[in-house]
Amino acid sequence: MRLAYFSPLPPSKSGIADYSAELLPFLARGAEVTAFVDQAREGRELAPGQINVQLAVHFDEIDRDTPFDLCLYHQGNNPAHDYIYDRALRTPGLLVLHEHCLHHLITWRTLGQGDAEAYRREMFHAYGRIGARMAVNRRRAIFSEYQQFLLPLNHRLINRSLGIIVHNEYAVSQLESLRPGIPVEVVPHHLSPVALEMDGVDPLECRRSLGLPEEAVLVASFGFVSEPKRIPVVLRAFQRLLRVMPNARYLIVGEDHWKHQAQPLVEQMGLRHAVRITGYVTEKDFYRYLRAIDVLVNLRYPTAGETSGILIRSLGAGKPVLVTDFGQFRDLPDEVCVKIPLGPQEEVELAERLQTLAYQPRFREGLGQRAAEWTRRECAVERSAERYLDLARRLVETKRPARPLVETESALDFPAEPLLSFSETEGQAALDDAAGFFADRPEAVGYLRTHGRRLLETLRLTPVGHPGARILELSSYLQLPALLHRHAQYGEILVTNWWEGPPPTKEMSLHHAQTGETLHFRMHNVDVERQRLPFPDRSIDVVLCCELIEHLREDPMQMLIEIHRVLTWGGRLILTTPNIASAHSVEALRAGNSPYIYGQYNRRHPSDRHAREYTPGDVRAALESAGLLVDHLETRDMWHETREELLRQLDRTRVPRAWRGDNIFAVGRKLSYKLIRYPEELYD
Repeated sequence: MRLAYFSPLPPSKSGIADYSAELLPFLARGAEVTAFVDQAREGRELAPGQINVQLAVHFDEIDRDTPFDLCLYHQGNNPAHDYIYDRALRTPGLLVLHEHCLHHLITWRTLGQGDAEAYRREMFHAYGRIGARMAVNRRRAIFSEYQQFLLPLNHRLINRSLGIIVHNEYAVSQLESLRPGIPVEVVPHHLSPVALEMDGVDPLECRRSLGLPEEAVLVASFGFVSEPKRIPVVLRAFQRLLRVMPNARYLIVGEDHWKHQAQPLVEQMGLRHAVRITGYVTEKDFYRYLRAIDVLVNLRYPTAGETSGILIRSLGAGKPVLVTDFGQFRDLPDEVCVKIPLGPQEEVELAERLQTLAYQPRFREGLGQRAAEWTRRECAVERSAERYLDLARRLVETKRPARPLVETESALDFPAEPLLSFSETEGQAALDDAAGFFADRPEAVGYLRTHGRRLLETLRLTPVGHPGARILELSSYLQLPALLHRHAQYGEILVTNWWEGPPPTKEMSLHHAQTGETLHFRMHNVDVERQRLPFPDRSIDVVLCCELIEHLREDPMQMLIEIHRVLTWGGRLILTTPNIASAHSVEALRAGNSPYIYGQYNRRHPSDRHAREYTPGDVRAALESAGLLVDHLETRDMWHETREELLRQLDRTRVPRAWRGDNIFAVGRKLSYKLIRYPEELYD
C-alpha cells in the first residue's frame, strides 16, 4: 500500500509536525510512505533513509509516474496547513482532523488575503443565509473571536474526504452535516516515545539546570499563550494559592501572545517574583520543564476540538493535570485528571484544586500514576499507527471513489463566463427580429415593445451557454426563448407556464413571418406554488424567473426551493421583479397613493395582478434562504423616469441609489444546501 502523507515536519513550529515525525516510522512498518511537505527544510531531522520526503508541488508528477493508493492529510487550523487544505479538496483521501474548527485557517485564506467575497462564499456554503449575513457583518467590524469557534467551517473539507480520523469524541460531534457513508474513526492522540525516555531523569537535577527553586511547588502551563488557555483565570487562581503557600511558583512555558500578552497582567497583579514566562523552548528543555514541575494546568475554552499533544505527554509523564470540564477533555477518565467546571466559580474551583494538589503530595502521586498507566496503555504510538493503517487498508480495498456530486459541490469559485451583450442598435434589432415570430399575435408583439428594455437587461445577465447547457424560463410567454434561440447557444431551452386543468404539456410552435424559421417548445403546466418542477435534480444550468414572483399569492419559497433543486451546483437563477422601494413608489406613497408598480385588479385575468411587490432586501432574503448566494443585485428604471431632486432627498435615508430603480435584477448561484423554508421577512 502506497501512502502519500501530507503534513508539516520539523523544524516547522507545529505540534502536528512533531506528531507526524513520531508517527511516520511506525506507519512505514506497514506501508510504503512518502511524506509531502511545503518547505524544503522540513523533514531533514528525520533519520536518513527512514522516510521519503518530497515537496508537495511535485505530488502530481510523482503520482502520475507511480500512483499512490491513498492520500493521508493532517489538517490543522493555521497557515502551515494551507497547502494541505487545497490538496485535500482536489484529491480526496483520508483526512486527519487534528482540530474540528478550521475557521481561523479559512479566515487567513480569505480575509487575510483581502478577499472578503471568498469568505462570504465559504460562510454561505456552510451556513446558508445566516453565514452570509455574518460575513457581511464581519466586514463592518460586527464580530467576535468566539464566533470562529462556534462556526467551525469544516463542512466543505470533511464532505470531500473518503474517511476521517479525529482524536476525540467531541470532535466527532462537531463534524458539520457529514454525508452518509464516510467512515469516521477516533484514534487517540499518541504519547510521544520521548516522554518514556524521561522516566529515569532526576526532577531535582532538571530544576537545578533550569534555575528553578528545588523546594517550591511548581505549577505550569505549556505552549504558546492564547486566549482560550485562560491564562488570566489561572493567574488569579494561582494568586489565591500564593497567599497560603508563598513558595509556590507558576511557569508559562512558551511564547507570549502578541495581542493577548500575559506579561503585563503578571506585572499588574504583582506576581513578577512568582511567575516566569520562558518564551519559546527547545524540545529538550520542554521535557526538562515537564519533568521538573508538580502540577500542569491545561484549561481550554473556547476550544477548536484539538487533543493537546502537551496534555498527552504530561499525562504519560505521570503529572497531575487540571483540565476544563468541557468538550474533548470529557473523553478523559475522571480518575486520571482533575476537571474544572466552566462558569462564575471557575477561578475558585481551580484555586481550591491547586491547593489540594499542593498540600497533598500523595494525592498528586496517585493521580499522576493513574494518568501514566492509562496514557501508556491507550495512547501507545504503535497502537495509533495500526489503527491508521487499518482504516487506510479498508479505504483502499473498497476503492471508494469520491462521488461526482461531491467533487462538483466542493467548488466555490468558477471560471468567468461570457454574458450576452447587445449594443443599443443590436438590442433593438434583436427585438425586431423576435417580433417576427409573433406576427400573428399582436398582444405578444405589444408585450415585446412594452417589456423590450427589461428583456434585454435580463439577457445581459445571462451566460452565453454552450451545446451541453440547459436553460429554463418559468411562466414563459416565449419571447425570451425566441431571443435565447437566436443569440445564445444553449443545447436545450425549457419552458413552463400555468393553466387550469389538463393537459400537463402543450407543444408550442413559433413561425417567423420573414425567415420562415419554425421553433418548437414543449410547454410544461406547473403551479409553481404547489407543484414540483418536472425536471430532475441538478439538471439545469440557468433558470429565468422574470416578473413572476410578484404574482405569487401564497408560497414563493416553494418555487425558489424547487429552482434550487433542479439547478446544477453553481447554477444561476436570474430573477426580475418590480421594486416597491423604488423612488417612484416612495413618491407615490408620499402623495398618499399606493406604492405598487402594478396594484390594479385585472378584470380580464383576475389572477394576473401583483399579489406582493418586493424590495431588493426582500429578494436577497428570499434567494439566500433558498441556498442561492446573490452575486448581483441592482435596480433600473424600466417604467418611470426618476427626478434628480427626489433622488437627492432619498439619499438621506442611506438606501443606495442603486436600489431606487423601479425594477429589480438579481442573480443568485446555488452554493449551499442550508435552506430556510419560511424566512421571517416573507412569512409570519
